[in-house]
Amino acid sequence: MKTLLFLRHAKSSWKDITLVDHKRPLNKRGKKDAPIMGDYLKNNKLTPDLIISSTAKRAKDTSKLVAEHCGYNKDIQSSKLLYGTTPRDYLTTIGGISNKHHRVLLIGHNPILEEVLETVTGEQIRMKTCSLVQISLPIKFWKEVKDNTNTKGKLIDVVEVKKLNKQSS
Repeated sequence: MKTLLFLRHAKSSWKDITLVDHKRPLNKRGKKDAPIMGDYLKNNKLTPDLIISSTAKRAKDTSKLVAEHCGYNKDIQSSKLLYGTTPRDYLTTIGGISNKHHRVLLIGHNPILEEVLETVTGEQIRMKTCSLVQISLPIKFWKEVKDNTNTKGKLIDVVEVKKLNKQSS
């Protein structure tokens, strides 16, 4: 059994319209929300064994803040296959994960995250910025996700940072 966590990057800034999309940073809200999601992971014993982030600045910044707050103290991997690509590229990334990892967090972008979520679970979920999904996969090897798209995971939870903010207020 493996656990797959998807996190859509935190809210990004559109302040500097000259920046290319890949280089957009987090805005003030994003910098506040990412640590809250990291605390959620830690408090719910969901700290991942591995974090893989898109190469986009906003995703990398989200991953660093989440890692710091959930107690993840290993290297954060980044993958070009998680930015501006296809669901198949996400599945390839998942399929390439070492089997020593049991709980993995992927930090990426919409609409691809929602499409991959539907492929892996059969569920259609709208993922807002800095929202997290937890999926339980009935597999022994990560490559089973890539090799067999009939392998269906079970959607365990959807967590929106907006709701976590309300709970902490």
